[in-house]
Amino acid sequence: MMELTERTLTPGDKKPILSAYYFFFFVSFGGLYPLLPLYLQERGLSGGEIGMIVAVGPLMTVLFQPIWGMICDRYQAQRQVLIGTLVAAATLSLIYPFGTAFPIFLLLFAGMTLFNSSGVPIIDSISLGYVAKHGGHYGSLRLWGALGFAAASFVAGRMADWVGLSVIFYMFAGSLLICVFLARSLPHESGQMSVDLKSGLRTLLRVPKFMMFLLATFLIFGTIQANNSFYGIFFTAIGGGVAGVGLSFLIAAGSEAPFMLAAGRVVERFGYIPVMVTAGLISSGRWLFYGTEPSATLVLALLFLQGISVGLYLPAAAQFVREISPSQVRVTALAIYGAIGNGLGSMAGAMIGGIILDRVGIFATYTMFGVLSMFGVVVLIVIRFLPDMKQVASGNH
Repeated sequence: MMELTERTLTPGDKKPILSAYYFFFFVSFGGLYPLLPLYLQERGLSGGEIGMIVAVGPLMTVLFQPIWGMICDRYQAQRQVLIGTLVAAATLSLIYPFGTAFPIFLLLFAGMTLFNSSGVPIIDSISLGYVAKHGGHYGSLRLWGALGFAAASFVAGRMADWVGLSVIFYMFAGSLLICVFLARSLPHESGQMSVDLKSGLRTLLRVPKFMMFLLATFLIFGTIQANNSFYGIFFTAIGGGVAGVGLSFLIAAGSEAPFMLAAGRVVERFGYIPVMVTAGLISSGRWLFYGTEPSATLVLALLFLQGISVGLYLPAAAQFVREISPSQVRVTALAIYGAIGNGLGSMAGAMIGGIILDRVGIFATYTMFGVLSMFGVVVLIVIRFLPDMKQVASGNH
């Protein structure tokens, strides 16, 4: 039956499949990451231990995203990789509630994120190739991930209040198993994936804009990702409840969708750098505001700002990487951007945030996030004045 469906679908029929995959894949993130620190805190772990566990996820991303890409390229096995890795991640998440100590929690989460790290680069490569071939904007597909994250955060918060925080692991497993089913019908756009890290990195080292952009993303998006881990602790510290954490992510992540939908047109009008600078400034201002110990009501009222910052930054960044990279290493650039820019930034933010949380408190953690984001904005401004070396790098490849 699935084989018949695959043969009879037209290219236009693939958008609902891509959208559904994004939705359910980010349901897994939205149900787990916002509440995981609260679950670990409930199990008696310290801020430093929580920070180490949260940080191991980005570390696995850095190490294994490029590896999954090379396996896909070598064996042309995008679907098989997705199915195998997502099943493995779902299985480990079902074991997680039976953990009893920090080392076990750390190892299980490392395994979950090791396998789960295959999901984003493969689907992004498929989607970017799909819209390039058939038209449309990447943001119109990626927005379904924001909606999935938002819906799952809200549902997980309410269910955690009713049945306990361990429910987040069952939501994680269930959503990934739905993605396993959807993976069988994904389009074949990823057949051109070629992640050659050695030669690709050598070429990209000669593209100053790309290297500087990795630093900007490390600083700006790394703190955005770290917020996903520490927001639950922050919100409860200002008087909110667990259900309020879920509501917060529903509002914040849900507000990303319309901006992701409009991102392509906004970038066409104003340009990549101005859009990303605006997003970075809003993000930095938000973290500095959180450092002032605001009221929970005011925090909830201003959560729509995440839609502007994340909703514009993510699509603009992915398209910017493709734009500034030589054509023969674009997929390599996306893999390195995801692993180094997002992965290392998230890891550093989580580890440093955990240390500051233990020594000074959660509000100082957010002040640090704001300062780091502001440095990232400065880097973006510098990038605007750098020469475009893409053609030079391409000619020397």
